Amino acid sequence: MKKILFALSILFIFGLSAKAQSRIYAPELKAPVSEAIEQSPDVLLDWLAVTGEGIEIQYEVQLAENPDFTSATTFPRTSITSMKMSNLLFGHVYYWRVRAIDDLGVSDWSVSWSFTVITTVLIESPGNLAVVSPDPVLKWKVLTGITGYDIQVDTSYSWKPLAGIVSSKLNDVFEVDADNAWFVGDNGVIVQKANGAYTVLSDITTSNLFDVYFVDANNGWVVGDGGTILYYNGTEFTAQTSGLTTALNGVYFTSATNGYAAGSAGKLLHFDGTDWTPVTSGVTLDLFSIHGNSANNIWAVGKTGNYTHFDGTSWTAGTYSNRDMNDVWVTASNKVWVAAKAGRIFSWNGSWSEQTFGSPPRDLQGVCFVNDQNGYIVGNNGTLLYFNGLVWQALASGTTETLYGIHFSTESSGYLVGNAGSLIAFQGEGFDSPYLKSYSTPGDILEFKLGNLLFGQAHYFRVRAKHAAATSDWSPASSFMVISKPTLVSPANNATNISLDTLAKWQAISGVAKYSIQLSMDADFTDPQYFESTAAEYRFDGLLFSKDYYWRVNARHAQDVSSWSDARKFSTANAVSLTEPAHQATDVTRLPRFTWQGIKGTEKYMIQFGKDNGFADAQTELTTTPLYQTIYLLDKNTSYYWRVKAIQGLDSTNWSQVRSFVTTGETGIGETTENEIFSVYPNPGTGVFSMSLRNVSSPYFTVEVYNLTGSKVFEQQHQAFGNDGKARLDLTSLPNGMYLIRLHEGNAAYTKRLIIE
Repeated sequence: MKKILFALSILFIFGLSAKAQSRIYAPELKAPVSEAIEQSPDVLLDWLAVTGEGIEIQYEVQLAENPDFTSATTFPRTSITSMKMSNLLFGHVYYWRVRAIDDLGVSDWSVSWSFTVITTVLIESPGNLAVVSPDPVLKWKVLTGITGYDIQVDTSYSWKPLAGIVSSKLNDVFEVDADNAWFVGDNGVIVQKANGAYTVLSDITTSNLFDVYFVDANNGWVVGDGGTILYYNGTEFTAQTSGLTTALNGVYFTSATNGYAAGSAGKLLHFDGTDWTPVTSGVTLDLFSIHGNSANNIWAVGKTGNYTHFDGTSWTAGTYSNRDMNDVWVTASNKVWVAAKAGRIFSWNGSWSEQTFGSPPRDLQGVCFVNDQNGYIVGNNGTLLYFNGLVWQALASGTTETLYGIHFSTESSGYLVGNAGSLIAFQGEGFDSPYLKSYSTPGDILEFKLGNLLFGQAHYFRVRAKHAAATSDWSPASSFMVISKPTLVSPANNATNISLDTLAKWQAISGVAKYSIQLSMDADFTDPQYFESTAAEYRFDGLLFSKDYYWRVNARHAQDVSSWSDARKFSTANAVSLTEPAHQATDVTRLPRFTWQGIKGTEKYMIQFGKDNGFADAQTELTTTPLYQTIYLLDKNTSYYWRVKAIQGLDSTNWSQVRSFVTTGETGIGETTENEIFSVYPNPGTGVFSMSLRNVSSPYFTVEVYNLTGSKVFEQQHQAFGNDGKARLDLTSLPNGMYLIRLHEGNAAYTKRLIIE
């Protein structure tokens, strides 16, 4: 019986204990997800609510920089299911956990999760190598929990293009040390850098060369097309026999007596210090690159994700993805990096993983690590990526050419190479020239407008964030090019028949104070006229007929003046273009109206018309408008000739082309003479006239009055005739002189001379 009672007591006590422990459960974490990266320094920790038997549940949060929570920060209890952090350190990994507490007990701690605070600011624009005005706006992605940003802008940067050494495509580079580097490329190009100078070696080979590797300054190998293998002994290059006629794309040595070359169709050769012999790679497709970190850990990679690995004993082939693996770098026995097609970055640490970089993704061509944690990748369109130990970030390379090779001898010395002889040297952090511009902005500002930047210069900028406890790393530098000169719009280059008063236009550049314009009659601008404008246009006037002119524009602001734009040429009009009557027109009214295309800036026009094509009997008139209205009836059914020239001061165009026409054989409706259907009286008169029209077909008509130059000086519409067919015309506003009056009634038109005195 005692045993039974004892057993019941034990069960009762255990039950009470179990009940006490189950009153409240450990919270379940929600966000940020475990191992999240790029979190703000004021990240919001969020978890799911729990239930318990107590009256009020509160939560206790711990945050630490190590997974065992030694030296953890314990925050005051809260009744809500989230807590906002502040002033977390940039780039640091944090661990956090939560437990629930009520008046009856305390839960277990939740599982712990980790997150990494963002290391720096993410730049949005301008994009790398964008061409911008001298006052671009810098923009970056929103980052909360910070108090301000620092900005630096400079023309000096980590990477410096070295121009003019070679023009051929460069495929690879190997830097032995800071003063000893080798560059190889198409058409047998080999460049040596020594003693601060770059020397192009000639007459060694004409084959395209794809890879170079040196074990020291006196032992190096170059491989290329047609099975080419070249050995450098510290003094000169000599050819070695590969036994192949197909391309060798990669070469790697662990010592002067142990090396490998990889190439087309999976070919793999081994060098033992004396000879090259074939090795079975297990791959049948092209191998593009080979690298290792010891004699017992060598990787070769190639087409459509094929690779092979040497463990010191044998080669084992495999595949991953279907993307071409263009280059490989081995940093450790369990760490391999691969630059691949379509922006793919593959990594192996016992198993393969990948990520895609770029939008759109560019083919990645070369990879190099300077240590276990920091490396670079290059690729198409000047792509340059940097790995900071956590993430890959885009850097400005200073070129849009495709980059194929990259190599560093130390963290502070290295090169990029690529298309069109691209050779770019690493020169440290940069941002140290006298031109350096530094700015600071509040933390709620996400963009910053620059001003007065140098025309035609590559500029680099970077941004960092800060709060009360820390300052972030500088962002990877981004580059842009400030526009070098204005772009002309109109007149088009070599435009002809330009008026004497013409508007020149060019593309506007923001951030410019004014533009200077030069106009010259010679292409060298030896004695130009100068003009200025604050707008992106300027009107040239007072030009001469039938002359060639050259013009160009530059821009200026408080700190700099741009280069002159490309010059353009235009030619002013040398003749008037006639419009009506058309050439060889027939049945033309006996009171024709001559019209032609006007030339802006012209003072007047001279017109001649007559029956003789030599104009011996021509009537000559002057007009300030591009038309002339005859006021006397021409002869019936008669051929006439006419021409026009423009006059400006003492200058004039050539005569236009001569046109001819034949007048009608009958007097048309409206071509009436004195005392016919339409009459005006008194004529001459003092300004008030009566008009009479017989056989009126419409109650409405229009009266037009022209002066002797053909300009319309009066128009009156919709004035009804009276029952007697008469109407009143008031021309007292016109000066004394001779005029031509034309009346339109229905489909008919009538013309008469009129004198006001």
